[in-house]
This record gives sequence, structure tokens and C-alpha cells, in this order.
Amino acid sequence: MSTYPLSLEANWQDAENVTLAASLADWLKEPHSLTKRLKSQCQHFAVEVISEQVLDAKQYRSELFDPQSAHVLVREVILFCDNQPMVYAQSWIPEQRGTHPSVDLSHLGDRPLGEVIFQDPQLCREQLEVADFTANDDLTRLCKSFNLPTQPMWGRRSRFNLTEQHIMVCEVFLPGAYPYL
Repeated sequence: MSTYPLSLEANWQDAENVTLAASLADWLKEPHSLTKRLKSQCQHFAVEVISEQVLDAKQYRSELFDPQSAHVLVREVILFCDNQPMVYAQSWIPEQRGTHPSVDLSHLGDRPLGEVIFQDPQLCREQLEVADFTANDDLTRLCKSFNLPTQPMWGRRSRFNLTEQHIMVCEVFLPGAYPYL
């Protein structure tokens, strides 16, 4: 039984400093919407929300993500292509404060975050890091719940600036996902 949010502690490294197989590197370094790319590979794309919680932002302060608000919405989803789980994604969205214009990301439902944020022409990815999640117990349990085979798993995390709102997005390619084929 998993508790959410899943731990994504890993040895995060700058994506440009890691040697990876060409196909895996191509997916991990995808500069555009991962959602759009996944949709282009399958007939049926779906998002399943597995957890959505407002938590104390102090838990999520790191060298890459330092929310300026007291609370952060932690959203966890599985992205499916043709009914196969492809990606576990975890997003950290700080609560919105003030009256400056921003995009409301607190009520996405089963809409993919990438489909929303990549519509904004001011969106800027500020950093991209990758990590090996093969030894991550939380993700191993998640894979077992989908009866996925054991194999190395890689993921990426990015901090996005969306109209002065910083968002952290982490995506882990599950066993059998396109980058491994």
C-alpha cells in the first residue's frame, strides 16, 4: 500500500551531464509538451489522478524548487497510452497569492497539466534534471500495482516559470514506456 505523495528522492543530475541511450535521452530531454508527444504515439490517451493534496510548502523547498507561498498542491497522475501506464507524474503547484495574472491550475481534474501550461506563450523551463529511479521503493510498489515488469526507470524534473508562478514537474517513465523500446 502506497502513501502519497510518492517519494522522488534520487540522485538528480543536470540532463546535459548524463550519458544515456539515444532513445531515452530523446524522451527525457523533450523540450516541448510530453503530453503532446505521448498523444502522437497512441490512439487513446488518458490521465488518471491518483492523489491531489495541499501540503505545507516547507517540505518541497530544494535547490530547484522554492515556493514563495505557504502551501503547495501536490498532484500525482498516471499517463496512459492505449490503456498502458506510461508515465507517473508529480506536480508541485504553489497556492496562488495576490492579484497578478496567472493561470489557475488548482482544478485540472483529469486534464493533463502539460496540455494547459504549454498553451501559455510565456512559459519558460528554467532547469531540467534527470535521475535513475530503479531503486525507488515507492515507484517499485506502484509498478507492481499495475503488474509492470521490473526494469530500470528514468525520470526528469523541471521547474517552469508560468507568469511568475514557479511549478515543479517530475515525470518518471514506467517499465514498458516508449523510451525503453
